[in-house]
Amino acid sequence: MQRQSVDRKELARLVEATGVEVPQTALEPLAEYLEMLCQWNKAMNLVGPHTWKDMLARLVVDSFHLAAFLDKLGLPEAPLCWDLGAGAGLPGIPLRMVWTRGAYYMVEVREKRALFISSVLSRLQLPSTHIFRGPVEHFFQGQYYKADCILSRAFMPWRQLLELAGLRLHANGALVILALEPAPRDLPAPWRLIEQHSYVAAGNGRWFWALALGAEGERLTYDAATHKAG
Repeated sequence: MQRQSVDRKELARLVEATGVEVPQTALEPLAEYLEMLCQWNKAMNLVGPHTWKDMLARLVVDSFHLAAFLDKLGLPEAPLCWDLGAGAGLPGIPLRMVWTRGAYYMVEVREKRALFISSVLSRLQLPSTHIFRGPVEHFFQGQYYKADCILSRAFMPWRQLLELAGLRLHANGALVILALEPAPRDLPAPWRLIEQHSYVAAGNGRWFWALALGAEGERLTYDAATHKAG
């Protein structure tokens, strides 16, 4: 597969133009990821955009905004995060270049996309970042602990996602949904909106919703040393 080269100086300029703070150390792995995504995309049609600049503007920039959003949610210092329906590693792979807290598991049932993620992880060695290839139900069966954070980007309709995630989310955890519209005013009990963020990417409005279980004031506090709720 022919490799499309990413101009490092142009990449740095475009990342800076997003207005989101991204460390210099993330630029080289980001360039390598974009090159791999362009290369594999020609053979497997992993994502809609075909050039690295479009991929950056339409897909990757979400991860930079998401990193800052996650830091506002009161998660434990080293959270257990599950990314359901990871696709071609978005938002997870660029996110882990700039947000390295805890353990991050991407779950993807489609073999080609999971294989691509595995190849990227083998090359980039992102901290505590993993891929599970298979149905999300099989992934859940192998988990002893509940998640501190569950993320979803177009994995399934949000109402179905609430039903799926409810029993797997820690009492103090957050379900984060990447959406193209604001969160609804009325959410099915016992869910409630704890944080929301809107921004513009590629000329379109986008939103993050952070949802929690239980009434306001019921979220537990964490002992940072023991990672236990109290």
